[in-house]
Amino acid sequence: MTSKAALCKVLLDGQVVNIRNIHQLTGFTNAGREIGRAIERKEDGGFGVLVSRTPMEGKNRFGVHCTWTDYRLNKAKFNAEGIKAMKKYFREQMKSKKVSK
Repeated sequence: MTSKAALCKVLLDGQVVNIRNIHQLTGFTNAGREIGRAIERKEDGGFGVLVSRTPMEGKNRFGVHCTWTDYRLNKAKFNAEGIKAMKKYFREQMKSKKVSK
């Protein structure tokens, strides 16, 4: 599975993506850049959907203030066409990666 296909699956499953978990979930290392490039912007090969951004604040393990952004796919009517394209892309990627024994 490609990193882009993994990102599609994570977002379609309703999971939250942020700078902390994107590498583990997809292999990408920069959530903000890859959400825009691989998912949102059609001119960059994305699907033309809108992903919501929620600014978050907290403290790291050393007690130092930090900020990050949580990303979620908006499953709204205006994203319906893009979500359909994401599902199609994911299915195509899974078919092309099957290995025979």
